[in-house]
Amino acid sequence: NMVNMTELNLDGNDIGPNGAVAVALALGNMVSMTKLSLSRNNIGPEGTGALARALGNMVDMTDLCLCGNSIGPKGAVALAGALGNMVNMTELSLSKNDIGPEGASALARALGNMANMTKLDLAQNGIGPEGAGALAGALGN
Repeated sequence: NMVNMTELNLDGNDIGPNGAVAVALALGNMVSMTKLSLSRNNIGPEGTGALARALGNMVDMTDLCLCGNSIGPKGAVALAGALGNMVNMTELSLSKNDIGPEGASALARALGNMANMTKLDLAQNGIGPEGAGALAGALGN
């Protein structure tokens, strides 16, 4: 029962979607969390959806890293819904997730509420011109 935990790093542990669901349940009580890193865990869209439901209540989160998890467009759309509430976010790292243009567009809409953002990493996501255009519009505001 670690309700006061502020940072959690489980990078490279191959927790998969089921592990992400379990972590999401635990995060529900950790509203003080400011930094979460779950890179290279193969959580996929299903695991990302579960995490997004928990993350939406974590308004103090400043740093989120879900790199290399194959979240795809569906996971990015789910995550974008949560990010809209995370107004204190300063660093968001989602590289190597194959989010494509649809995922980039969903994230672009969420970025409008994230005025404190200082680092956004969407490298190697196949966002193409459509995704880049959506992001450019959000970044310009």
